Amino acid sequence: MTNAVSANRGHQPADQPFLLSKTPGCPQGNISPSASASAETPPDDPLLREFPGIQSGRAFIALAGGLLKDTARFSALALRLDSTTGREPALAPEKLFAYRCEAARTVAQVADEEGAFWGLISSATLGCVLPGRDQASGVAVAKKIQSQLSAIDGHSLTIGIAAFPCLRYGPADIIHNAGKALAHATFFGPGGRACFDAVSLNISGDCYYDAGEIENAIAEYRNALRLDARNVNVLNSLGVCFGVRQEYDKALTAFSAAAKIEPQEVLALYNAGLVHLLRDEMQTALKFWLQAAPQGRDIFELNFQIARCLLETDQAEKAQAYIQRAADLRPESAPAQRLLGDIFLALRLTDQAIAPYKSALRINPNDAAALSGLARCYELRNENMEIALSFCQQSVEIAPDNGRSFLRLGRLLQKSARLEDALEAFKRAEALGEDARGLIMSVEERLIEKAS
Repeated sequence: MTNAVSANRGHQPADQPFLLSKTPGCPQGNISPSASASAETPPDDPLLREFPGIQSGRAFIALAGGLLKDTARFSALALRLDSTTGREPALAPEKLFAYRCEAARTVAQVADEEGAFWGLISSATLGCVLPGRDQASGVAVAKKIQSQLSAIDGHSLTIGIAAFPCLRYGPADIIHNAGKALAHATFFGPGGRACFDAVSLNISGDCYYDAGEIENAIAEYRNALRLDARNVNVLNSLGVCFGVRQEYDKALTAFSAAAKIEPQEVLALYNAGLVHLLRDEMQTALKFWLQAAPQGRDIFELNFQIARCLLETDQAEKAQAYIQRAADLRPESAPAQRLLGDIFLALRLTDQAIAPYKSALRINPNDAAALSGLARCYELRNENMEIALSFCQQSVEIAPDNGRSFLRLGRLLQKSARLEDALEAFKRAEALGEDARGLIMSVEERLIEKAS
């Protein structure tokens, strides 16, 4: 989700376009729920030999769907041994297999006592289905399994619980929902439990988003809102999805709904502002960001964007506090260091501008705007003029669409008496939108005088 800031002054985001409130529980590695849900148990898994005839993967889910198609209600559990998640110390393969067998035996025993059936959802996840049982019964059975396993060896299972009926989900979907509740339960640490709800879907949506499956993420967030219409995190996440698809009206609707529920919801205000910025509505964007500023003092992107907008609207003095805060929050951000230099330069604090420009170039030697800004500082101080000229030339080579850099290059070339080169640079600056007409006429007059 990250995009670097453009070297130009166009309306580009800071380090990432939209801010998504990450709900704890999403596994690392950009693995989507659809990919993890379909992960089959390897045929040589020793657990399958230990329990011959047990169904696994798609076969287990299909079996559950078939057995439950005429069932009015049931609950499903997804269970994972915590030593397989990396949240407990790693075990030797033979020890891990022994624990997996013990966990499977415990689940099988409780399933038999409760009139349930069990299998493998994936190689790491056990499944247990309780026909005719509601969610509360599912929670009770989950506690029973955890208690019995802990009594045997002190080891723990994390469990997700989902119940049917729920929204428009079919019986097979409930197994997947239990898996989503399992991801939710990992937030509570080893031995945690969670019931499928809007938070489970928010986590699942975040995982889809991270994997680049925006359509699936939107579907998850919409279902989450059907379960909890006032969930601000979900509304913000849905808005982000619409935003990255450039469906800005839908994005603003979602962000506005979040802000109505929580008027000072920082992420929704920031994201709404970004939508307006992307629509070239800078003043409206700035209004949203200043509203979010008191609660968003520790958000880099918010402080960066406020500073940049204030600078571009000739309010450099007001911008200084925001960019200093952004630079303190993320000192290794080249865009923040460069913008700090730009603001010092706009305030005519030339000596103070040099250090942040140098910092930006240490982090990113190809930061065209920082090269141009540092060259301008040297020009104003009337020192290192050859270096300044070199920096300006590098700047326009890196970013040939930046009119301000051509303007600065032209001035340096003019001071070096390279009038024809200066004239070309000024004409490029004018073509790129800079007011260079007076400079062009001045150089042309000098060239005429020189020729005569």
